[in-house]
Amino acid sequence: MNEEFYISVAGEIFDGYTIFDFHGEDLYLKHTSIKDQRNLHLYYEHYKDRAIRKGVQSEEQILARIKEDGLWVEDDDLKISSLELEIQNLKKTRDSMLLPSQKKTLQETINLKESEWISLLTKRKEIVGKTAEDYASAMAANEIIRYFVFSDSGLTKNAFSKNDFDDMGDEDMLALRKVQIDTSERLNELDIQKTVLRPFFGLYLSFCDNPKDFYGKALIDLSVYQLKTCVFGKVFHSIFQHVEGIPDGIRDDPERLLAFSESKSDSSKAKKFIDEDSAASTVFGASSEDIKDLAGNGTEVSLTNEIKKAGGKLDMEQMMKLAGH
Repeated sequence: MNEEFYISVAGEIFDGYTIFDFHGEDLYLKHTSIKDQRNLHLYYEHYKDRAIRKGVQSEEQILARIKEDGLWVEDDDLKISSLELEIQNLKKTRDSMLLPSQKKTLQETINLKESEWISLLTKRKEIVGKTAEDYASAMAANEIIRYFVFSDSGLTKNAFSKNDFDDMGDEDMLALRKVQIDTSERLNELDIQKTVLRPFFGLYLSFCDNPKDFYGKALIDLSVYQLKTCVFGKVFHSIFQHVEGIPDGIRDDPERLLAFSESKSDSSKAKKFIDEDSAASTVFGASSEDIKDLAGNGTEVSLTNEIKKAGGKLDMEQMMKLAGH
C-alpha cells in the first residue's frame, strides 16, 4: 500500500464516517460506536422475538429436536466448539511468530482446521434450516444500514425514512450493503496498525494515551475504529519508549515489531541460540530465505559469516538486526 492509502485511512477514521456516492448524491456511513452496538443488539432481539411469536423456531429449539431425531449429536457441537477454540489459539501463536517459514507452516495447519470447522457448520446449517436468528439477522442488517446512513457530514439527518427504506429495490439495498462491507474490510485491524506506524502519524503517537483529548469528545461517543487507533498508538508508543535496540527495518511493521517486543520481554525466547555447525540452515529455525524475507529488500545475508562475527552465537536481538540490515 502507498502512503496515500494510509493517510486516507487515518482521515476516514478521524472523520468518524465513510463518504460514498449514491445516485449522484454524497451520503455518509457512520462508523459504529459502543452506544450504537447496544442499539444494534436491541434491533436484533426485537426481530428475533417477532419471528418466534410468528411460529419460527429458534436455533436452540431446532437443535434440540434434530438431536432427538438422531440427525445431529452433541459430540458434533463439542467438535465445533473445540475447533473454534483451537483455531483462535493457533492464530494467536502464528501472529506471535517471527519467522515467515514458521508462519507459513502454521497457516497450513490453520487452513486444514478451518476447512473442517466450516464443513461441520455447513452440515449443521443444512440440517437446521431457517431459524428465528436468521430472520433477526437479516432484518437487523437492513435496520443497521438505515440507522447508519446520513445525508450530512454532521451525521444529524438519516438519509432514508422508514417508508423510503421499505420501498427500496434490491439493487440499491445490495449497493448500500457493499459500502458497509467494503468499509469494514478497508478499516481492518492490521491496516489500522500500519497506519499508526506510518511517519506522518508519528506526531500523534504520544497523544494516544488520552482518547478524549485526542478526538475532542467523550469516550462513549468514539467509533470503534477511533478507539482501536488510540489503543494501537498507545501500544506502539510504549514499545518505542521502553524497548531497546529496535532495528530500523521493522519499525513500520506491526507484526515484526510486536514479535520483537515480545522476544525482549520473554527471556526464554531471547536466550535461544544456534550452533555454529547449523548456521547454514537455522537461526531460531530460520532459513536463509527467512532472513531475506525479514529484511524485506531481497538482500541475502550469510548466516555463517554473521555467526562467526558474533562469536559463534546469535540471539534474538542480533537476528532482528540482521532482518533490518
